[in-house]
Amino acid sequence: MKEKSILTVPLLSPAWKKIAFLFFPLPVILVIGMAIAQMDIDPNEGAEIIYGFWAIGFAMLNLTKEKDEDEMIKSFRLQAFQTGFYWLIWGLGAIMLINYYRFGNISSEIFSAYLVLFLLNAYIYGAFQYQKYMAAKDIK
Repeated sequence: MKEKSILTVPLLSPAWKKIAFLFFPLPVILVIGMAIAQMDIDPNEGAEIIYGFWAIGFAMLNLTKEKDEDEMIKSFRLQAFQTGFYWLIWGLGAIMLINYYRFGNISSEIFSAYLVLFLLNAYIYGAFQYQKYMAAKDIK
């Protein structure tokens, strides 16, 4: 595969992790500030702001290089993306069942692109960190 292929995903430098971690408290502070300023926002809009920021934060963490970016880490990264999609499918199924049980229908305003991207990136991050933890545990 060529180096300049559209299939090559450029990874961010490790310094981006610090910026990514700012995306977790920032939307909560923003939504609280909007509530204190008595801006007329729907609670669902506040949740969407938080989901969107968290999705961006986890995406940045998922696309940040590790200190030693070797073939094992590349394999972990690929497996984490596959695992994240697998967990997303089951998680969305569980949310649909809960919605059906609570509201009598499968769809509701809780489903949004922000929520799905947040869940996907959180699952990918969790799977990647778990694989690194297990690999480090096996080395000891």
